[in-house]
Amino acid sequence: MINKTYRLALAAATLFTFSSANSNAAPEKNFFTQSYTGARTDFTGNVGYEFVPETKLMVTALGRSVSGGRLQKTHQVTLWDTVTAKPLATTTISMTSKMDALGYAFQPLAHPLLLAKDRRYRITSSEMQGGDPMMDVADINKHASVATVGTGVYQMGNAYPSAKYGRDEQGYGVPTFYFNTAGVKPALLKAASHGTAPLIRDIPTGYLLQCSFLSPRPYCWQGTDSLLSGWEVDKSGGNYAFHPTCLYPDGFAFHSDWFKLMDTNTGAAVTLKHQIARQTTGQMTLEFRFKMTKRMDGARWQLRDLQQSAIGLVTAGGNLCWENGKALAPYEINREYGVKVIADIAAYTADVFVDGSLKAKGLPFLHHVKSLDYFLVKTGGAATGEMFLSPVNTYKGYTVNEMFVTSGVGKAPTDWSVHNASVREFECGAKPDIFSLRVMGVATKKFTPTHGRTVFECRFLLPNKAASAHVNLGGVNLPGMSNYRQNLWYMAKVITNPVTKNAEIFINGKPTPTRVAWTKPVSSVRFAGNLWVDDVQVYPWRDYPADYVPAPKPTPAKSPYSLGVQSCNLWREGTAYAGWDYVYPYRDKRKPYLGWYDEGSPEETDWEIKWQVEHGVTFEQHCWYRPNNAINHPIKDGVLDQGIIKGLFNARYSKMAKFTIMCTDEGACETNPQDWRDNITPYWIEYFFKDPRYFKVNGKPVVSIYSLSSWQRMFGSNANCRQAILTLRNACKQAGFPGVIVLMEHRGADRNVLQTMKDIGVDDCYSYTWGTPDVNVQRNANIAQRDAAAAVGFHMLPSISMGWDREAWGVHDGGWATAADYQSLAQWTKDRFMPSLPTDSLGRHIVMLANWNEFGEGHFLMPSTLTGFGYLDALRTVFTPGGEHHDAAPNARQKRRFTALYPKD
Repeated sequence: MINKTYRLALAAATLFTFSSANSNAAPEKNFFTQSYTGARTDFTGNVGYEFVPETKLMVTALGRSVSGGRLQKTHQVTLWDTVTAKPLATTTISMTSKMDALGYAFQPLAHPLLLAKDRRYRITSSEMQGGDPMMDVADINKHASVATVGTGVYQMGNAYPSAKYGRDEQGYGVPTFYFNTAGVKPALLKAASHGTAPLIRDIPTGYLLQCSFLSPRPYCWQGTDSLLSGWEVDKSGGNYAFHPTCLYPDGFAFHSDWFKLMDTNTGAAVTLKHQIARQTTGQMTLEFRFKMTKRMDGARWQLRDLQQSAIGLVTAGGNLCWENGKALAPYEINREYGVKVIADIAAYTADVFVDGSLKAKGLPFLHHVKSLDYFLVKTGGAATGEMFLSPVNTYKGYTVNEMFVTSGVGKAPTDWSVHNASVREFECGAKPDIFSLRVMGVATKKFTPTHGRTVFECRFLLPNKAASAHVNLGGVNLPGMSNYRQNLWYMAKVITNPVTKNAEIFINGKPTPTRVAWTKPVSSVRFAGNLWVDDVQVYPWRDYPADYVPAPKPTPAKSPYSLGVQSCNLWREGTAYAGWDYVYPYRDKRKPYLGWYDEGSPEETDWEIKWQVEHGVTFEQHCWYRPNNAINHPIKDGVLDQGIIKGLFNARYSKMAKFTIMCTDEGACETNPQDWRDNITPYWIEYFFKDPRYFKVNGKPVVSIYSLSSWQRMFGSNANCRQAILTLRNACKQAGFPGVIVLMEHRGADRNVLQTMKDIGVDDCYSYTWGTPDVNVQRNANIAQRDAAAAVGFHMLPSISMGWDREAWGVHDGGWATAADYQSLAQWTKDRFMPSLPTDSLGRHIVMLANWNEFGEGHFLMPSTLTGFGYLDALRTVFTPGGEHHDAAPNARQKRRFTALYPKD
């Protein structure tokens, strides 16, 4: 009887007939099958969502959900055409509007509206600050199958809702539409099935989630909210916050001071969930750090399948506990803790470490799940307070993976054997990865013996070159330790081979001249003497799969031309910038052919190398950032350097590629004369300039500086700016180079600016972008810069772009040239503009291309859904000998190996 009553109530809630309609008319149906309410009242403008009908739909009424019993204000509900950006139908919803049983106020249309199948529409409700409460952006997936829902949309004022926010099946408000069911297939009238599908990826070794909440908001974002890319967020109990704000100019930064969840509701919690690539066998490790500002019972951290938890940690009574009640360790307020959980999926057990100390071994899973699919963190339901959180990592396949980020300061992890060694803060990279092992005696990590080729990696720094230090990786002693610089972090990699009984050694991404004998395998890594140690990894070597990236067939630019493509490596989800969630709503024109790739994967890097060298690109100029929190310290990690350090340095085809760097001194790279001399300059020389893959002109490394004004601010005067560049030149000469070529960015023709660049010792200027798709404007901009430079006796490099549109970053301010127009611009640059430059100008030989991979900012040459290979093929036609070629791209199977960190296809 109860079930029958429920079914009748549901039918009444979702079907109704207009009293004014013909009594023989088909019933009308609300698109939604449940109510969606909320409490947000701080926005004035249009809010709603995008949707695509799966069949022709006759819309007969529009409506809006009602939060709080009844409406107090008037709302305009509008259906919009996404092609014309014009309204198709509008109704006025008010306190006098009829209500259906689900709690939606509705108003019939004067004339029914026929919607086309597979066409995109947007529906919005007008809202007013302080007016009727509405639902903040959230899942709205309980609806009929007649349409699929895209992302949330909004716009301040009464204009077309051009801004997108959220993921598919999310929206604001919520407005709805009613449709005539006549002729609609019964299956489409049923509630849509939106059960979460498992994320299937092929990652034998690597990170499945790696999040430090770095720069969650783009610098020009205008929305009142920010996305937390890749995360499913429930803010019922409060919100989240982070610092810096990331907004330009005052909060613009490429580091994170903190990220926190703020619970302000005694009846609800703040919950974050992140799907991970499904794991069904072996071990998986979870790492995170947290800090509570007050006692908060009921806070949880879980690993789950699609329905229930397997790993569960909870706070209770001032303790961190296993969810079955076992207390693991007390926690104090305003003290940060590191937690590591090693889950054995086959055994249904877990080991738990807190601050590096083993607190429990073999704890039983809370449920015997067959897979691990999600990480979840949640504040206390009844408790309020703040939880600081960062990082959150899950990974698999490593024999050893020790970053010391969950270790307690002042001691060593209990699974290491140490004498006079402990973990300390050493701020040589972006927070929270600021913990390293200080060794003044011996530190050893033993592990289960490995079989087959094995990779060993670590970072080390010698604080006192006069003191002895030893690094042994699996039985291989790193040679020549006395030759290493003092106070410079080195990156060592050893690949051992039991068949050949030798080992390859790489230092800072470069192979050493000879292999060393490896006759006595040792199942440990050992560090002795006086040194710092970090980022220790041991994992099995894996041969290239049969369907690996096809070998590139380079087609270089014809002499004397060199094409330099600028790039900004923002696309390693969780540890880079903003994230793919901002680009995802615009995937029809911005989705890379690589998919939502994990930047820094050697395989995806090989695809990039292939595409560049087959289309005449000579070098890639990477934006390089040192996090501002690490000023005055030796550099262990830059920010957004994964494209070079993890990708290029480990790519199979890297010898075919050339690269340069641009010091991005805005929001990062904060420095001063001593830091510049002692930390940045040596790092560049050892990691980059000495690399044979680094692009040089007549033996001179080419390096760029982004912002003149930031350079002046940091060094204080033009004389000091000149001295800094002279310091770099002298250091390069001492390192054996004939000099260095210094470029600086300027997207204009200001003679005073160019004169200053010349005065401080810059060799050439160029434009990072002209900020327009108009090729005529770009021609004129190049000419103007050429003439201004000539007037002060300075030089410039030509720069051309396929366009500019920051819509994914929240500002729709441009567009894109067609491939044909771009080709004509390239042809003009080669045939007419470059020959017009002075005969001794570098610009007669080098042209800068904007940009390779700025999918958020909206200038990208990398093959994508916008024009495919159109822009690259244009460059190939103009600058190379051309000829027949085949543009290859990865298939779905191949992409599963390098698209693990962002949980969407």
